[in-house]
Amino acid sequence: MRFLLSLVFSSCSLFLFANNLSVTNASIEDKMVRFDISWENSWNLTDQGGNKDAVWVFLKGRTSSGIWEHINLATETAVHFAGEGLSVESVSDGMGVFVAIEAGRYGNVKPTQVSLFAIPDLAGYNQIKIFAIEMVYIPEGPFYLGDGVSVSSLVNKGKKPVLISSESALSPLDIFIHNPNQEFKPTELATTLPREFPKGYASFYVMKYEISQLQYADFLNTLTYKQQKNRTASLPSVPRGTFAMVNPYAPDSLYRNGIAIAESGKENSYPAVYGVNFNANSTFNDELDGGHRAANFLSWGDLSAYLDWAALRPITEMEYEKVCRGASTLPVEGEFAWGTSFAVNANSVENDGADFETVTEKATQNSGLANYGTVIAIDGWGLRGVLRTGFAAFENSSRIDAGAAYYGVMEMSGNVWEQTIMIGGGGELFTGLLGDGSIDENGNANQHSWCNPNTALGVITKGGAWGSAIFDVGSFRDLAVSDRFYSHFKPSSRRNTLGGRGGR
Repeated sequence: MRFLLSLVFSSCSLFLFANNLSVTNASIEDKMVRFDISWENSWNLTDQGGNKDAVWVFLKGRTSSGIWEHINLATETAVHFAGEGLSVESVSDGMGVFVAIEAGRYGNVKPTQVSLFAIPDLAGYNQIKIFAIEMVYIPEGPFYLGDGVSVSSLVNKGKKPVLISSESALSPLDIFIHNPNQEFKPTELATTLPREFPKGYASFYVMKYEISQLQYADFLNTLTYKQQKNRTASLPSVPRGTFAMVNPYAPDSLYRNGIAIAESGKENSYPAVYGVNFNANSTFNDELDGGHRAANFLSWGDLSAYLDWAALRPITEMEYEKVCRGASTLPVEGEFAWGTSFAVNANSVENDGADFETVTEKATQNSGLANYGTVIAIDGWGLRGVLRTGFAAFENSSRIDAGAAYYGVMEMSGNVWEQTIMIGGGGELFTGLLGDGSIDENGNANQHSWCNPNTALGVITKGGAWGSAIFDVGSFRDLAVSDRFYSHFKPSSRRNTLGGRGGR
């Protein structure tokens, strides 16, 4: 059997540190897939009332017809194995597994063998790909929704932050819109928020980073020509080197997106092959191509398709605030993801395009570092594009230094907008249904309770992006955790500031 190893990974992660994820030495024996996995600065403090990071691992197999299929894994944890210091957590739908260090440990994970038991006969596939995505576990617990001042933020009847203390249904008497957007009428809240809607109280996993450009390219490389056509801006048949997500005839419109055609496809015959080639040289995915930058130009249709394919799900706006703010932490008025209302604009790139791309600016005592723009020239005009995911995290960096959310999730304020499910406009029908590892023939997510991939009704963007502005607390302030200025806006089309992440 021919075996192809392909990685979907983020180059840097954190429990307020930077790290590398690597999957190597893959092999197949009968129904068992073996590989070595390593990453740096992992943590598992669940035995101390804290949280943990983990790696979501899933497999895809290419059939003799050329179609890539999701490979189910056994749901019994006991049939999977990991070397010393690691554990494997199976999931009830068999879509993949979580690999984490054992409770009470933290630090670097050296290359350690993991063995996963697959359900189908692996000999039936011509190729196998292993995908690994870094995640963060968000524990069960109460939290406050809204900060009481942000535009169109959510409050209780006393105009104070709402304490979410269970996953029970919520009525119109529980949550209200405060300080409504005067320029654009905010989308009305649902009359009832059903119990099934994920409210953030229950535990869940969330991606540690926004989807990277390499991750999105790897996704595209498992699709048919027809599916690729709907998940990119350029036809899969365009010449090698054509940028795929943006107008190929306007290079200054890239906004630091380098996803491009590595091999042209042919309609009704074979799909294209994609890679990242921001420096437009002859080599794709080289060390200066910016592959670990956040993927911008992702519409809701693009993001939801990726999440369905990866057997993840969208997160809700309530979960977004829980991830940023933490359990039972009283909100700071106008706060950003790192817990203060002040920010430093990450605007001057070092190691541009490299795996460890960063900036020269540093956080201050109360001001977290974020990639955002401004309309005030004296503050600089911003970078005009995306940065590497986790760009501000280094060994021993604090939450403010790294611009990190409460649980160690990166770039929840800035870089690209997070696309989440809102508690109105049809989003209340979302039940938390997980992706099934496949998308429809047109390249769209096929989960019935997810918001429509074409209209994006029920979706709300949160957290701001590289082009966002920050004004006084209580006014236009995109990066603020509770700001809902754009509740009326639906991300149905690709924009240079749109990206996102998912959960499980």
